[in-house]
Amino acid sequence: MRLLSLAAVAFLAAWSTAQEDTAQKDMVYGPCLTTTFEANGLAGTTTKALVVRCGDGAVAFDTELLRVTAAWTGGWLQLRGTAYDGSHGPMPALRGAKLMETRPLPGWAHAGELGDPRPIPYGPLPREHGQYRGYSLVGEGAVLAYRIGDMEVRESFELLPDARALVRALELGPSASEQILVVADGPDAANAVEGAGTTRCILQWPGAEGQPPQQLGAAVRGADGPALGARGARIVLTVPAHQEGLRLRILVASGTEAELRSIAQSASAKALQQAIRRDGVPELPNTPPKQRWGEPIVTKGTLGKDDGPFVVDTITIPLENPFHSRMRTAAFDFFADGRAAVSTWNGDVWIVRGIDQDLDRLEWSRFATGLFDPLGLRIVDDVVYVHGRDGLTILRDRDGNGEADQFECLTNAIYATPAFHEFAFDLQTDAEGNFYVSKGAPVNPGGRGFMTIVPHHGTILKIAKDGSSVSTIATGLRAPNGIGVGPNGVVTSGDNEGTFMPRCRLNWIGKPGFYAGVKPTAHRDVVPEQPDLPLCWFPMEVDNSSGGQVWVPGSTWGELAGRLLHLSYGTCSTYLVLQEEVDGVMQGGVVRLPANFSSSCMRGRFGPGGELFVIGLQGWQTSAAREGGFHRVRRTKRPLGLPVGLRTSERGVALTFAEPLDPATAADPESYGVQVWNYLYSPNYGSPELSLLQPERKVEQGKPNRDSLQVTAATLSPDRRTVFLAIAGMQPVHQMKITWDVDAADGRAVKGELHNSIHRLGKESGAPMEGGR
Repeated sequence: MRLLSLAAVAFLAAWSTAQEDTAQKDMVYGPCLTTTFEANGLAGTTTKALVVRCGDGAVAFDTELLRVTAAWTGGWLQLRGTAYDGSHGPMPALRGAKLMETRPLPGWAHAGELGDPRPIPYGPLPREHGQYRGYSLVGEGAVLAYRIGDMEVRESFELLPDARALVRALELGPSASEQILVVADGPDAANAVEGAGTTRCILQWPGAEGQPPQQLGAAVRGADGPALGARGARIVLTVPAHQEGLRLRILVASGTEAELRSIAQSASAKALQQAIRRDGVPELPNTPPKQRWGEPIVTKGTLGKDDGPFVVDTITIPLENPFHSRMRTAAFDFFADGRAAVSTWNGDVWIVRGIDQDLDRLEWSRFATGLFDPLGLRIVDDVVYVHGRDGLTILRDRDGNGEADQFECLTNAIYATPAFHEFAFDLQTDAEGNFYVSKGAPVNPGGRGFMTIVPHHGTILKIAKDGSSVSTIATGLRAPNGIGVGPNGVVTSGDNEGTFMPRCRLNWIGKPGFYAGVKPTAHRDVVPEQPDLPLCWFPMEVDNSSGGQVWVPGSTWGELAGRLLHLSYGTCSTYLVLQEEVDGVMQGGVVRLPANFSSSCMRGRFGPGGELFVIGLQGWQTSAAREGGFHRVRRTKRPLGLPVGLRTSERGVALTFAEPLDPATAADPESYGVQVWNYLYSPNYGSPELSLLQPERKVEQGKPNRDSLQVTAATLSPDRRTVFLAIAGMQPVHQMKITWDVDAADGRAVKGELHNSIHRLGKESGAPMEGGR
């Protein structure tokens, strides 16, 4: 077995040259990439690996077990999986010649024990054992930060390519107890330390500035200082209790003892000594250092046609860029000055300037790279937070050059497995500053059934604003791609058709519950036979893959102020939610806003100017035309032409429109149509439509099976905005579709459809409402 090294080399120059020489169109991922990683051999799979590039090789660090998983030369990663080549199952794997590895066990002992203390082989180590802090980019290298027991650790890597050697440079804070580090695993650990094997280690103290390091070597033992040793097939470093910080290096390579000492004697540690001395945080220079990603990329936006109630402007994305970055735009938020931060599925965050009235000069600056599928982004106090499969990360620009150089781990306590489908969705906050995220279930390839289930699969999670705790507020979900947090603290989410999911649905989460009904992700001893009710179901033509939700601020959009909007990733649509509460049960429906988008509608936020912004990507099932889309939606002064209120009762349905209607057409029952049908809740994938009036009538799944209900009368309110539809046969139903073709009071045609669910029927007399909701 051979062992690697890591070096601080000119990453960007090397990447650029390789790209130019080979004319490849591969994406330039940057100095690091966090991903699930397959090292093969003893090292196995690392669910949350930080892979650091070093010259022609790399080192993978396990951010949960706090171990160096593997190091290798002659390549970087074989990028495969859902986010890279669309495959369902494979994951990024080592590409090159492996130099060293460790087993999937803790990288440091706790109370002298090197076993895995976790109750299941997933998730981070217990807090008392250790905690991952994050990493900083220093020069062209990376300095990792973590805690072991009471000892703070800073670590960086150096590659000695000619010698094929790995150097681990460590700064260890004071510790009241002995600490034990696993250096490498293999069949000949004892021989490697004693000098008779092929894999050898040397321990070094860094010398004075500009001087070679002092070599302690394998023979040093006892309480005088750190010492190399063996535990069976494991090479370990024992660090006695110490009151002051220690700085040291461990060099691991193949060859004779004399060859190893020769390598160590000639190795220069100056750059790494400087990096470690900075405690993992770059010193702030008088002049900001050169930008890693260069000048902004300039695009020009497009203003939409002002011919309806909404204008959709396009914030043009640099789909073609020097880094071949896949601009599958996933999430975004705004700084106080109007700039936007945008994340992409493949791990970038970009800063966008120039989002002004005319959009004639948009500047896109690459701010961060290497994040783990960051499908959620939030800006708090002008600092960017992202949610990916490795947890919540804070991005900081410490040296002032306009690019992130510190990647601080707020929490990595959210459980994850290597399953391809367990996406980490969205990132929202409440009024107290707590964070909310949603976590997908590990669907099997092909979509039916699930892989290994662990805590947090299929849940919505609340995370304390300081990252100190993670609590579950909803379980039983399948693929909740997007959530909303209302001004009153109500949490909403969508979910997608699949196993135990008859159709897509909109969840209204006023209290913790078993939402969506996926029994394998119930995470409770006694699983209810039926799930909590959704606010409404969606037929496939309305929403076949849900996005998030956003609340309209109370100071904008006129009659829609304070209302909830639902976004459809699958149909690239935005819907107004018309909710009602009957006997304490929330129900309602949606009506589509007349606005069209070039890509999916996955995340929405209202900007500082009061306009809605919508972003999305083309990644899984969607009608999106482009890989990414970023749009601004402006409300004009033109009439809305839509219902803004819904009320159901035993006698019928009341619809309140945004503008007065023409009495002749609005009071004509022939202007309306009503259809109803049910779905089947079962372990199957999705559901056929079920007839409400003739339950025995069967159809093939995917075929309509709908009953028409007669509108016996239509009564218009005195303000001519609300029409009450008297409907024969009203009863609770999973899906109701209401259509209308009427005229507005000014003669405009008002035509549309609403899809709603009825769980309870109100007891009102059936008199029409006087406007309102």
